[in-house]
Amino acid sequence: MTAAEARRRLVRELSAAGVLSPGLEADVILSVACGVSSALLRARPDFELTEENVSELARITGRRARREPLQYILGSWEFYGRALETPPGVLIPRPETELLVEKALERLPPEGGVFLDWGTGSGCIALSLLCENASACAIAADCNPRALRVSWTNMKRWGVLRRCLLWHSRTPDDLPVSPASLDMLVSNPPYIPTDRMNTLMEEVRYEPQSALDGGIDGADCYRRLFIAGERMLRRGGSLLFEAGDGEQIAFLAGIAPECFELDGIFEDFSKSPRVIAWRRV
Repeated sequence: MTAAEARRRLVRELSAAGVLSPGLEADVILSVACGVSSALLRARPDFELTEENVSELARITGRRARREPLQYILGSWEFYGRALETPPGVLIPRPETELLVEKALERLPPEGGVFLDWGTGSGCIALSLLCENASACAIAADCNPRALRVSWTNMKRWGVLRRCLLWHSRTPDDLPVSPASLDMLVSNPPYIPTDRMNTLMEEVRYEPQSALDGGIDGADCYRRLFIAGERMLRRGGSLLFEAGDGEQIAFLAGIAPECFELDGIFEDFSKSPRVIAWRRV
């Protein structure tokens, strides 16, 4: 079987399974199964797959056809230009969250400072900030012990573990942080309203509910983080959240305590409001 034949078959199977971007995913799966780059396969459509290639292709395709996330199947995914481990049981890093990293980087002090990433998951946010700002230090907290193990692995792989304290935290209130000691609090918390959990795409249902379910109105964690930020952030410090949509962004802007001055609302690549920032005053 040639690469071109395999790709055509793969696109058909993924399309039939309801995968949203069958062509893009087919390129990734074929590249991984064959152990060569997508660019090479595009340049050589007559590339002959070995029996091992075909077997690996069938294994990955079978799992993906059941709508298991590709990130879990492959075990790693790129975020902000770096490959991170993404095993099952941990929230998958999403491209939209790179906007949160970008806006957080703009607000970190030049000398680095100390920030909290609450709900760190794979560590993608804290790790990216630490890699991009070599003077910064972080506290990365999560309620999921498995997520903290994955975050530890990713931090160690990219050489930033010595600048990051990983903490098992069920709520922001149980963190050992002194008042007015942080330069930034950044979070992509659970924000999906409970009654919408059963409407999620099949892939999302594989992810840990604790990283998705934000309570009745989706704002349970935001309320706790506002309280934590009021106590932990120094004056002039930044508070940044990712949210689900413009409606939720507007809601957060309306419930923010008076000690937070709105510093911007930012749209993702689909022109949907995704990130909101405040200054502690």
